[in-house]
Amino acid sequence: MRMSCAVPSRLNILARDLLFVLCMNTVIAVSLNYGFQTGGSLVQNFVYSQLIGLAIWVLIDIPRVLIWWNDRPRRWPFMCLAVVAVPLGVVAGSWATRVVLNLPVKDAAATGDMLRMCLIVGMLASASMIYFYWSREKLAYLERQAALDALQREEAEKQLVRAQLMALQAQIEPHFLFNSLANLDGLIATDPRAARQLLQRLIGFLRMSLSHTRAEHCTLAQEFELLRSYLDIQGMRFGARLDYRIDLPPALADAEIPPMLIQPLVENAVTHGIEPCMRGGNIVLSAREAGEGNLEVVISDTGVGFTHSQGSKGGSGLGLTHVRERLARIFGAAATMQMEENTPRGVVVRLTLPLTRSAEPTIAPMRATHAGRAAAPTGATPATP
Repeated sequence: MRMSCAVPSRLNILARDLLFVLCMNTVIAVSLNYGFQTGGSLVQNFVYSQLIGLAIWVLIDIPRVLIWWNDRPRRWPFMCLAVVAVPLGVVAGSWATRVVLNLPVKDAAATGDMLRMCLIVGMLASASMIYFYWSREKLAYLERQAALDALQREEAEKQLVRAQLMALQAQIEPHFLFNSLANLDGLIATDPRAARQLLQRLIGFLRMSLSHTRAEHCTLAQEFELLRSYLDIQGMRFGARLDYRIDLPPALADAEIPPMLIQPLVENAVTHGIEPCMRGGNIVLSAREAGEGNLEVVISDTGVGFTHSQGSKGGSGLGLTHVRERLARIFGAAATMQMEENTPRGVVVRLTLPLTRSAEPTIAPMRATHAGRAAAPTGATPATP
């Protein structure tokens, strides 16, 4: 894979170098004919310039590629290479010119003029090539540094997102864990079987939650499975006051989303929607394809709604703020979050984000329901504020 990508790149560089050398040789030929007036016709000066310049280019470029490849040449070794390549190129180019043009053997004066012209051509060609190579390699070095800086910035942004995710997880878990452990303490004395079931679900939830915080992305099926465990635990805690339904179509099981993106919204529905409501309510978590390559995730509850939740304990805006910040950082303007009143009561939150598929195998899609009234454990402790 790397060879197939490197060869066309090297060929493109060589083609660009050759074009530059041919253009510079032409400029030198015109300068010799009309500026320096070294004698000879324009055709002879053109052939001299091209052959000498190409000879110098070959003697400089081939060793440069063999020694440094794509790296920037070191200054003094490169200058030594040029000092050796220039006279050899002048000799080789002069010999090739006599062969190509079939020039007769010249007398001493003509030979001196020819050597003077060859020396001028060699000096001009080598100066232009050295400047070109040095400038190009310096530009390539700066481009590599810019790419490295961009990669470091991207990695820093990923680390920031991970830190925010772990901070969010640290904010979500304490309240949930304290209530679950208090509920577990009450069940141990009154209903050991229910206490064991709650403990097993809590262990499974924490295991999945930990793997989620370490991942950069997960599938919708994995996220919904984590939320199902969360709602199972809350269902045992709230008893008859909490019902829930999870609806994940099979076609969306492999949809890829950031981990822990939906949990703050479900946590918010439980803590600020169902918990303050004396008669309880239900939560519906669903997903659908919204068209134009978008995924829509809906979290609806029949809790107290906006008016009462604003006066309830705690601040419900922190988790929502984290969700908005993560959506903006990861998807930009391509993702939105909307909140609206539910009918007859409660809140509906709609997440819309780009639909991407995961290549990894996913767990089976789910359509799960839970009735708190059928699963209420005896002796469960009430929800703590």
